[in-house]
This record gives sequence, C-alpha cells and structure tokens, in this order.
Amino acid sequence: MTARVGLGAFLDFVCSRSQDSVRMVRRQRLMYLDHNSKAWLFYQPFRAGIRRAVSSPDTGHVISEVVTNANRYQLPHFRELEDGFRRWHQRSRPVGLPVDSYSWQWDELEVRISNQTVFGLRYPDGTAELVLPYFKEPELTSQDTAPVLRILERSRNEVLPGATPMVLDVRRGKPIRLRTNTNRNDLDIGIAGEVSKYLTHWQASEAA
Repeated sequence: MTARVGLGAFLDFVCSRSQDSVRMVRRQRLMYLDHNSKAWLFYQPFRAGIRRAVSSPDTGHVISEVVTNANRYQLPHFRELEDGFRRWHQRSRPVGLPVDSYSWQWDELEVRISNQTVFGLRYPDGTAELVLPYFKEPELTSQDTAPVLRILERSRNEVLPGATPMVLDVRRGKPIRLRTNTNRNDLDIGIAGEVSKYLTHWQASEAA
C-alpha cells in the first residue's frame, strides 16, 4: 500500500523530534484513511483566505474578514498570522497565479501538492514563486524547509513552470528559499532518508 501525505504534513514530519514522529505519522495515516477527518481544518480558513487575498484588489479586507470570522480558539492565532502576512505583503506586493495539483512520488511515498495548499505569485519584476504557506507557532529554519523546497523544485514543471519554490512562514512574515549554494545531491540523499523513515513509521502504524 502506497503511503500518502500532504506537502505541509511532510514538512511537519521533517521538523518533528524523533519521539514525536511515530505518533505524527499514525495521526496522518488515520487522517488520509478517514475521508471525514477534520484534523486539517484549524488553519484552513486562513489558508483559503491567503489564496483569495493575493488575487484580490483589496488584499487587506480579505484577510481581515478571515480574522473576523475566526472562532475563539482560532482568533489569537489568526491575529498573529494577519500581522505577519501584512508585513510580508506590504514589502513584496505580489499578485496571485493559478497552480495545478501534482503528486510527487519517491519509493512508496506519495507527497500530494494540492492547489488548495500551495499558490503561485508574480512579482512586479516579473519573477514567479511557488509558495507553501506555514502557519504554526514553531519558527522554521532553512534546514527545516530544504526538503519540501526541493520537492517543490522537482515538481514545479507540473505545478507552476519556471517558478522559484518558497515557504512562507506567515506568522513572522518570513519567506524562506533554498540557499544559492545548496548541494542538490546531498539534499536528495537527505530526502531519501526522511522518506525511508516516514515509510517505516507508516508500516509500523499499519501493523499496530
């Protein structure tokens, strides 16, 4: 059986501590097997709001509306996300681009890159980026994001040709890209190791 995971969930796995990774994969496996699962819904209004906002002439209003409609558990998080998003957007002034969905596969792991999760951007200078937004509290490092950025890089011809991959740490208004001196061969070896670890945990969850 092929293991399946969304790109954002794979980023969570890469960032997780070893003692947490088994439980994380078990939850992710149950979520993908249970089509009625709501585990991914907490940040979904903000995720959808960003996609609408970058394609809207009134970006600020779209994001404010998302925050206004947040429930009491979401509200403090959404306020932080709004602040970070506004700081980033005011600096960069991009416009949204449509993207396609794609499933990237390595061995028996399928990583889903959904057009409901990632989005495209065009900047005033004409350059384009393929963006995975990150909403959670722990701050990301370049090392954390390198595997998913490489997956986006290898998938961009199917999702948004010619675009540069970027992870947007929304709370901090911080774009993260692959470093110019990144050794792709070494990074691919690291991804193979993460895939192997994920599959081991997935198979252990099947047997449990």
